[in-house]
Order: sequence, then C-alpha cells, then structure tokens
Amino acid sequence: MSFLIRSKNVFTGLADHPQPASILVDGSQIKAVLPWDYDKAAYAGVECRDYGEQMVMPSFIDAHTHMFSGAIDASDYVCDTLGECTSQEECAKMIADYAAEHPNQRRIRGVGWFVGAWNDAPLPDRRSLDALIPDRPVYMLCADSHSMWLNTKAMEETGYTPGFAVENGEVCHFPDGSLSGLFIEPAAYEPAMQKYMEFSATEMAGIHQGFQEELASYGIAGVSEMFADDYTDDTRTRYRQLVALDEKKGLYAHTFIYTKLFDYTDFTPYFELKKEIDSAHVHINGVKGFIDGVTETYTGLLLEPYTDRPETCGEGLPLHPAARMQEEITAANKAGIQVRLHCIADGSVRMALDLYEQAQKESGWDTSVHQNTIEHIENIHPDDIDRFAKLGVIPSMQPYHVTLSNGGKVWRLGEERCRLEFPIRTIYDHGGQIALGTDYPVVTINPFVTIYAALTRCNDEGQPTGCNAATEKLPLPVILKAYTDGAARVYHAQDQMGTIEPGKQANIIVLTQNLFEIPPEKIRDTKVAVNYFEGSVVYGE
Repeated sequence: MSFLIRSKNVFTGLADHPQPASILVDGSQIKAVLPWDYDKAAYAGVECRDYGEQMVMPSFIDAHTHMFSGAIDASDYVCDTLGECTSQEECAKMIADYAAEHPNQRRIRGVGWFVGAWNDAPLPDRRSLDALIPDRPVYMLCADSHSMWLNTKAMEETGYTPGFAVENGEVCHFPDGSLSGLFIEPAAYEPAMQKYMEFSATEMAGIHQGFQEELASYGIAGVSEMFADDYTDDTRTRYRQLVALDEKKGLYAHTFIYTKLFDYTDFTPYFELKKEIDSAHVHINGVKGFIDGVTETYTGLLLEPYTDRPETCGEGLPLHPAARMQEEITAANKAGIQVRLHCIADGSVRMALDLYEQAQKESGWDTSVHQNTIEHIENIHPDDIDRFAKLGVIPSMQPYHVTLSNGGKVWRLGEERCRLEFPIRTIYDHGGQIALGTDYPVVTINPFVTIYAALTRCNDEGQPTGCNAATEKLPLPVILKAYTDGAARVYHAQDQMGTIEPGKQANIIVLTQNLFEIPPEKIRDTKVAVNYFEGSVVYGE
C-alpha cells in the first residue's frame, strides 16, 4: 500500500528547520520525499494524508532505556510515584498506602525514591518499611536504579543474611552487624531484582503490551535494554517472551538489547543468544558494563576526593578490575561487538576513554563503521572533553537527569567541578556526536520533557538547574537530531531509521504543536497526534 504524508512543516532531520514536503510511503518504507506541491497527475490514485501546518518528523529513538524493568514500572504492579517524596518517612507512608490499595499483590513494588530529593538526609533502612508493612515483601527501587531498599520480609524471601558476599557494590549493615535493608549497586541487589521482575508469562505479556502502547503514544520507535543481563535461562525466557509478543501481535518499537560484558573474553554465548533471539524488532545489539555507580551514594568514581567525604574518590571502585575490563573490551571489539560503559563521574569517564583507546589499538576497531559509547557522563575533567571526537566514542546522555539531580551534586563535588556537570553542550561544541535518551525508568520516557530540559536546562518549575545552566543549553535542531538520528547511530541502525529520507523505515510522527514556533515552556505540553511505525498507524487517527 502506498500513500502520501503532507505538511507545511516537515522536519526530516537532514536540515535544521521544518520545510513544506510530501513523503511517499510504500509499505513499511519511505519511497521518496517530494515537494509539498507535488505533481498530482504523477501520483493519481495515491491517497494523500494532509496534516496542514502540523509538524511532522522522524519518530523518536531513545538511546538509553531499561525496557524490561521499565515496562514493569509502567504497569499496575508498581507504585511509581515515590519520586514525589521528600523524605524516607513520606516514601514509607506512600508505599504503605499503595499496599493497602492492592491487598491481593503478593509482593509490593515501588520505584522512584531518590535521596537527592531528601535534602541530603541519611540513606533509608528496613525499619520504616517493617513498621508499616511487616507481612509482605517490599521492594523499593531507587530512581537511579543503583540502590534497592527492602523490608525484612523481602530479605527473607531473597535469602539475604548478614555477611552476604557480593562481587561489587555494598550490602549495608547496622553497627550490630544486622542487615539494614539497603543494597547498593546491581550486583548487590541482583537477588532482589529477580523477585522484582518475577511474573507469570500471562502477566508479562500484558505488561509488555501495555508498555508498547505507551511507547506508541509518545512516538518512540526505538528503545533498549541496558541492564547487562547474563546469558542465563532466565534471560532467554524473558527475551523469548518479547519475541513471542512481536510474532503474535507486533511490537510498536524496536528493542536493542545489551548483554553482559564483564567476565567474558569468549563471546560465544553472546552470538548464540543473538542467533536465537534476533527477530524483526528485537535485536541483541552489543554488550554493557558498569565502571562506577552514582555520586549520591559515593559510588561514582572521581579523579579527586569527594568534597563532603575527602577520604574517598568513590567506594569500592571501579566496579570491575581495570586490567580485566581492558581484556574484555578488546576481545568484544575484536569480535565486532559494540561496547557501552556506564560512567557517571570524571574518573570513570577518563578510565573508559583510556580503555577504548587501547582497545582500538589492539583490536582494529573501525570507528568509521562502529562506535563504542559512554553512558551518562554527569561530570567530566576538561582534559577529556576533546577525546570523544578524537576517538570516535559517542556520548550517550540524558538531559532530564539535570532535573532529577536538582543541583544536588554540589554537595558531593563542589561548585568548581559542577561547572562541567551534565556537559552536553560542551562535548557537542568540541565535536562530540551526541545521542539523547532518558535512562527510563530513572526518569519519565516522555520525550517532550527531555527536549525541554535540553533546550532550557530548567527544571519543571522553569528555574535554571545546577551551576552551568546558561552554558549547557542545546539548540533545538541539535536536540531533535540527537534524539532521532544520533540515537539510531548508537544502535548502529542509522541506515534503517532516524531521518526522513528514501530507503528508511516509515517511522514518522505528527505532533500537536510545531516545536520551532512555540515558547520553550510549551514544549512539555506537546503530544503525538499520529504515530506511523513502519508505515502503519499505531497511535492516533
């Protein structure tokens, strides 16, 4: 089936502003981009869907998400409003109210609490949860996904005991040696995360279907699974469920999966999983590792000590030995596998750049064809800014995290280092190829609030955030390209999606507002009116 999409404001991603145009769609592909006043005689009988002055653009591609946990967090099985809380006590009361409203849930799950919103209060512990919910397991995932807060019932269910050993991260204890209920970094809370993610096949099908509909409503055609899952039977089962849904009902977005990097130099398990899982819209796409955690819990790796704890540059870091990381990254690149590294702070960013530089020398990794990435980059040393462009490493960054942080890094890093916090514009101005996303469910997957944050560096109340709001704003054309073509390049999918041009998938959205003609504060109110995924309307009309 062929049809035309026409508008006076088509942003193709190839120019900096919308232009009048008509897009010829043939099946799932873009066949041609024609003038707005195309020769109607030449296309007699081809339906024209005229959107008048509405802005038309490529579908969004989110460069960094945690799709599986995010789908669960978007479901009715999770209390997702904990980010509104300003104290441990308020969080405990909110999850207790949720538990009372859901008496049939065997496990109580919550997400979004963030100690950075608690005015530098102490980290939470099980006592506040036990006092209100003593009879059911409670699992509370931090907004940044680097800590989990459990009650006693949850610790009993997961098998945690005092002295529980972990490869990295921290199992927190009270002074008397008993477990506090706080588990820092994914390796420490992995047993709890397994329970958090445990649902029947029927329940998971419903969870995934609901999330696909949410993605469609936001005009998002590409997401990722960035949890770095190991090559286990549980992992295979989880991925097969998504493939089965795609085969049965069809997904509304591509999912690009990044599996475990650490502890592997032989990537036979990776290629076996890829052969088994790769399908029309589910792709095993590369490997992922975590060098550090987050500065809020002193697990971000700094080059110089923390301002408020001068005895440390980060606790238990790096999370994996540097020499082993070098072997593993080099081996992955030699095998043609993209590597993505979680790096919050300036020490981990430098380490990642050093590791990638050495891997390029040893592996012959061709950065003109494939790019490794560094995720997050919440602060950076000035000496490392130019290295992204030089090494062909893509910075994958999340502008709305500035709002989540709410200026809280000043407590940990001091004002001088915070002049280069979330340095998106600085890296871009130095030639870095930017890719934007959300890190959902750390923050909302709504692309319009992320666009607003990148454009203004203001919080939801319109106030500038951090120490460098004036210097780190991105221009709107750069933001939109980084949220479409830039993210596609992270996924090595730029030949299939990310711009409106012949030969690409017909992933096209129509917006309720022209982002180029409205005040920045109005961008957050923008909606997707119509979403075409591979030529089919999956939302709107």
